[in-house]
Amino acid sequence: MEPLTEPVGAGLLLVDKPVGMSSARVVSVIKRLSGASKVGHGGTLDPFASGLLPVLIGRQFTREAGTLLEGDKEYEFTLRLGSETDTGDLTGRVAEVHRGPLPELGDLESILGGFTGRITQEPPAFSALKLDGRPLYWYARRGMDVKKPARDVVIHRLELVEYLPPDARFVVACGKGTYIRSLGCDLGRSLGCPGHLVALRRTAVGPYRVEQAHPLWRLARF
Repeated sequence: MEPLTEPVGAGLLLVDKPVGMSSARVVSVIKRLSGASKVGHGGTLDPFASGLLPVLIGRQFTREAGTLLEGDKEYEFTLRLGSETDTGDLTGRVAEVHRGPLPELGDLESILGGFTGRITQEPPAFSALKLDGRPLYWYARRGMDVKKPARDVVIHRLELVEYLPPDARFVVACGKGTYIRSLGCDLGRSLGCPGHLVALRRTAVGPYRVEQAHPLWRLARF
């Protein structure tokens, strides 16, 4: 599959999703603009996140969504240390507050090795992962504390780009099924200082990069 040379049409369209819009909403916009009966995407982005969302247009391309879902991904994210939220990001309610000093730069650098390779990760309570036929967010919205199934994921690369307390900015390259919100929370817990994501941007999906993507506002002009 090759990215489209035209903003809208049958094939693969790389969209730079804006903050504040769901992946499903982006698909709905592209479906309306293209007039296609079948439109899907190659991997959900949370509404608070931005970045690369591959949109597949036409029946023959929506069938290939699994190829993108199985591919590696890359993200940039900012972890704010000092508090953890129930969603793992800035949209949630504060669940824990740190009363002591914030970690030093060396503390952050020292834990990175423990978060590369194959690691075990618990999905966020507010996620679409199914448990007994219902998404986890169904239980969370009803205040139900359920056992979230832990699973192994692969972190190929995790780099600390900048630390301006309380915010630490990272780049991560990871395999399928990795929840960056969970990674952020686990990093904070490993430091003994709770944290939550305040920014998340997907920069790559498989062979495609966000630099190839069309901003959604530009597509809506056509």
